[in-house]
Amino acid sequence: MDIYDKLGVRKIINAWGTVTAVGGSIMPPEAFQAMEEAGKSFVVLDELHQKVGRYIAELLGVEAAYVSSGAAGGMVLAAAACLAGTDQERIWALPNAEGWPNEIIVQRDDRPNYVYQGMRHTGARLVQVRSPREMTVADIESALSQKTAAIMLYLGIRRQPPICDVALVARRAGVRLIVDAAAELPPRSNFTEPLKDGADLVVFSGGKGICGPQATGLILGKKELVDACRLNSNPHSSIGRPMKVGKEDIAALIAALEVFVSGDEEAEIAEYGRRADYIVRAVAGVEGIEARTLMADPRARPVIPRVYVDLKEACPMTPQDIRDRMLAGELPVAIGETDTGIRVDVMMLEEWQVRAVARKLKNVLSSKDC
Repeated sequence: MDIYDKLGVRKIINAWGTVTAVGGSIMPPEAFQAMEEAGKSFVVLDELHQKVGRYIAELLGVEAAYVSSGAAGGMVLAAAACLAGTDQERIWALPNAEGWPNEIIVQRDDRPNYVYQGMRHTGARLVQVRSPREMTVADIESALSQKTAAIMLYLGIRRQPPICDVALVARRAGVRLIVDAAAELPPRSNFTEPLKDGADLVVFSGGKGICGPQATGLILGKKELVDACRLNSNPHSSIGRPMKVGKEDIAALIAALEVFVSGDEEAEIAEYGRRADYIVRAVAGVEGIEARTLMADPRARPVIPRVYVDLKEACPMTPQDIRDRMLAGELPVAIGETDTGIRVDVMMLEEWQVRAVARKLKNVLSSKDC
């Protein structure tokens, strides 16, 4: 009996992806070992953060790095760094950022957005431009003012201008460029390319593609700003003090990152494609649906092969109906949803789980209701 059995919590098969709602990812054995080793000693946490940052920066070939409490926590620290920098009086003053540049230009979002909420936590005023469907360089330029501290972009997932184009605007205006790349690994080139294109800070999740602890994130970028992130975070008296990352999680992230960067990305993508194709073949012939494997699809991140099942008009089941049925029963399976059907992510599946997901999905789709 493990801890979940003891608590009566269901253990599920994760065919939804590296999403926070189901725990992100599973750490490699090396990360568990590092976590255990780190938990046996005390260290000065600020020293640990500084030396870990230098180690990660060298490992990835970037100027500086900082371990945050998830990508969302990293975005809060990035905003604080752009507002207060390393100025101690300003760090202590946050979230009162009146009297100096405190605006961050972002793409308009009409839905609840926890990233935007987190940045507002620092005292930043978000200037939302254009629409959730698109943002252009001209939109950004029109929103610039003497109060602008930074511009924020998402990497890949939204219709936004290239980082290199926005970076030119940011440099001319003397403001910073923050890029949210939470789920954008793989490809591993994303560690460095956004920075080469002109981003000042790029923020990743540690518990998604890297397969580190769910409560970790990674901030990469300019040393002066990464230093500011550190000073605006735990264990300092600052706006980021509540977003603590323990020594055990920091150690586990390093181990997971070492495993991740040494991986064969081409072989991994081929393996994900094989898993997806297996599931597509398993449901082929089921009436009322159309299944296929897609690689570069804007509906999901990171860019890896996934299974997409579109429901035809004759199918009375909704995507939510299918998700509910997949999650029910003795072998619960979590899957995603699209505007036209459902999505199966194979990244976190073991071999036996690939077969189990294929069988259950075929049974659900073949029911008399569809």
